[in-house]
Amino acid sequence: MPRKNKPRRTPAWMGRLTALAILLAVIFTLSYGTGAHIVVRYLDPPFGAWWNSNEFAIAECAAAALGMLIGIRIAARLVLAGALRNRSMIAAVIVGALVLPIVGRLSAEVARFSFTSGGSADAWLIDHFGYDTGIVLDKLLTAGVYSIKIALFALPVGMILFGLAIAIFMTAEPAGDTAAATSR
Repeated sequence: MPRKNKPRRTPAWMGRLTALAILLAVIFTLSYGTGAHIVVRYLDPPFGAWWNSNEFAIAECAAAALGMLIGIRIAARLVLAGALRNRSMIAAVIVGALVLPIVGRLSAEVARFSFTSGGSADAWLIDHFGYDTGIVLDKLLTAGVYSIKIALFALPVGMILFGLAIAIFMTAEPAGDTAAATSR
C-alpha cells in the first residue's frame, strides 16, 4: 500500500543546532575528562584560563541543550501539521534557549545522584590498563556518563516545551484552520 504523506523531515536549522550541541558536548566533555585545558593554557594563557574556568559549565549546558533539542525533535515527529509543527519547533527552541541555564543546572544537580550501589569502574580500569591510563579512562567515563545523564534529564523538558507551544498555537488558531492543518 503506497504511502500518501511525505515523510516528515526535520528542518535543516534544527539539524544544524543538534549537530552543534553534539559537537560542543563532545569537545567540552572530552576536554574536561582529559584535562586538555592545560594544553590550551600553554598555547594561549588568557584563553586557556577562560577555557579552564568555563569548560564544565559549557559541557553541562551543551548536554542539556542536546537533550532538549532531541526532546523537541521527538515531540515534533508526533505532529502531522507542517506549519503548526514548524512554528511550535521555533517557539520551543527559543524558549529552550532562554531556560537553558536553569535546565542545565537542574539537570546537572539531578545527574549527580548516584543510581547504583556498587563500586566504581576505576579499580577495573586501573587493573587492566595501568594506573596512569586507568585514571584518565575513569575520568573520561565519568564525564561521559555525567553528560549523558544531563541530556537524558533535559529531554523531557524539550518535549514539554514543544507540547506547550503546540497547545498555545492550537488555541490561538481558529477552529477551521486547525482542522485543515491536521488533515493535510
